[in-house]
Amino acid sequence: MKKFGMLFLVLTFAVVISCNTQDLIDRFVLENSQDRTELLEDGRMHVVLVGTGGPIVNDRRVSQCTAILAGGEFVLVDTGPGAARNVSLLKLPGAYLSGILLTHYHSDHIGDLGETNIQSWIDGRSESLEVFGPEGVEAIVQGFNRVYERDVAYRNIHHGEEYMPREAGIMQSTTIAFPNPELPTLVLDRNGLKVYAFLVDHSPATPAVGYRFEYAGNVVVITGDTKKTETLAGFAAGADILVGNVLAFDLAGPTVDSLTRLGMEREANMLNDTLEYQMDAVQVGEVAQEAGAGKVVLTHVVPPAPEILDRVFIDGVKEAYSGEVIIGEDGMFFSLDPKN
Repeated sequence: MKKFGMLFLVLTFAVVISCNTQDLIDRFVLENSQDRTELLEDGRMHVVLVGTGGPIVNDRRVSQCTAILAGGEFVLVDTGPGAARNVSLLKLPGAYLSGILLTHYHSDHIGDLGETNIQSWIDGRSESLEVFGPEGVEAIVQGFNRVYERDVAYRNIHHGEEYMPREAGIMQSTTIAFPNPELPTLVLDRNGLKVYAFLVDHSPATPAVGYRFEYAGNVVVITGDTKKTETLAGFAAGADILVGNVLAFDLAGPTVDSLTRLGMEREANMLNDTLEYQMDAVQVGEVAQEAGAGKVVLTHVVPPAPEILDRVFIDGVKEAYSGEVIIGEDGMFFSLDPKN
């Protein structure tokens, strides 16, 4: 009788565990399959900081990637390592990804291009993904397509054209031309969203560009990696949000000194080199003030540092810029209501 009772308890426990397991799985699937498609439909312009770090690996930020969602369009600016993961974790609607805009071809800006393409295809994107960039984008896209050629073939054969149409897994490239280097070039004009590209100075990484987004009377400008130039404020004129890529000179300098004292001359020299073609937050603030920008959001936060040192990134900015300055973190959302 005792054995029967114990068996009954074991069976009852197994049934309960089984039911709880299924319930947990149901909830997990439901919670993780609800992409935020409302961001495409609410009439606002959304800016999402998918990745706010630079090339130095750290546990606080992944590399460069910013999302813009407006008028049913979902585009990404750059796809650095970790971008595809964060797009999924942030529940951005990958099936509706309609374009990728590359600023230049450093690895921390393009490393996840292949994964971003594949994951959005898996999510349900049914048309080929268009990748825009300055001269050189064709070779970049062809290279990633070649690397993922077998993966695309495997998935197409396994799941079929209905779910994984082959052509949708192959990226297409569009080279941005600049007939007049002093003027922006219209890159996209879809569903009320206009995107302009403009040349910046990130030498020797050339050409390099930034992007200006206009939708429903709002303007968002992403500088990309650049040093301060005479034309930058003009390209950012009237921006509601200026997303500026930064390097903290006040942190980089002492870091170079520390590396030198520790005998790490190679690392010290390489970090010191990066100061030549970036802006610090004060310079971003100066550009924003001249442009009349409403808000500054700092991204490409280099060098990585603990949160207690964030104040160093914005030392002196208030003297240069009268508006709000935000140090970007992965996952931050900014939404702009229509003005017209």
